[in-house]
Amino acid sequence: MDRFREDLVRLSREINADPELAYEEHRAVARIAALLEKHGHRVEKGLAGLPTAFRARVGPPGPTVALLAEYDALPDVGHGCGHNLISMTIVGAFLAAAADAQDLEVGIELIGTPAEEKGGGKIDLLDKGVFRETVAALFSHPGSGGNWSVSERLLGITVKRVIYEGLAAHAAVSPEKGRNALTALIALFVSVDGWRQHLPSTARVHGIVREGGVASNIIPSRAVGDFGIRAADMDALGGMVDMFTDMAKGAALQTGTKVAIEDEMRPYLPVKANPMLGAALAKELERLGKRPKIGDLVTASGDIGNVSQKIPTDYIGFPVSDERIPGHSHKMREASVSDYAHESAFVVIQALAATALKVATDRSFRESLRS
Repeated sequence: MDRFREDLVRLSREINADPELAYEEHRAVARIAALLEKHGHRVEKGLAGLPTAFRARVGPPGPTVALLAEYDALPDVGHGCGHNLISMTIVGAFLAAAADAQDLEVGIELIGTPAEEKGGGKIDLLDKGVFRETVAALFSHPGSGGNWSVSERLLGITVKRVIYEGLAAHAAVSPEKGRNALTALIALFVSVDGWRQHLPSTARVHGIVREGGVASNIIPSRAVGDFGIRAADMDALGGMVDMFTDMAKGAALQTGTKVAIEDEMRPYLPVKANPMLGAALAKELERLGKRPKIGDLVTASGDIGNVSQKIPTDYIGFPVSDERIPGHSHKMREASVSDYAHESAFVVIQALAATALKVATDRSFRESLRS
């Protein structure tokens, strides 16, 4: 990896310092493409009609092993989820595998997937047939606390936008003539808070107020909230959505308002980790001196889950520090460009590259992934 090391660390630092939101990751893609082209790889930009999706490939045409990169950032906290490190590790794994690509029976692809934090670029690519010939998908994601993992299970999530419509009135002179949409939304939050104490540890509900009125002396005629609903399997998620819908309607009845519920984004499905891929990744990490946990439940979600429901998929979770750091935070953003994080990333690169090569050169192993 020595000839790639400096370029990969620079890529991580530059993406981290220049965050771009979902579907707007033009500069990150340009940096990745320039690095790949520097090392002799052709980059197919605008993959499947998405301006910030791309693909690079080595090996024969036809079936392929996919290495999936992410590079979008979060509002306010930038790369507080460490997607700069996902780019670094996936690009590095592709470069390493390509440099050692002999007698490949299937191709190895690097696929750039935009909009993981909001929108679901991997779902777009699935819908457009990009993964039609993919035999396995590999991925990585940073964490903290010194923990290494494979075959993590992630929750599925659906995000609902709840819109209450009431009636405006003077809040001091004639409040009785109004119908307070914000009161309805607050009542829904109170219901959700009471609901949480009865939910299992494999479920989560969380929300924000997007609109809550225009002035304190006007009864709010419109209030809007977004709510994420998460569960470990699709049946449980469906039941939670039904309960949430009843709560939202109940708050409207309480307040004499009207309610509409919309899908704020497409559902991200629970991750279905592939045990054979997970075992191969774990073996490589152990060879490199790490002791990964296997099969932990993480109460986050991602569009990698949608890929995993269709294609044998697994990934490495790796630490940016020995300290426990909250994800989606400024502290995580800063730790994601630390020397510790980058040294962890180079371990991930080696393990991913070796596993991609195993899939691409070992027919019996490939066949075992579907069993």
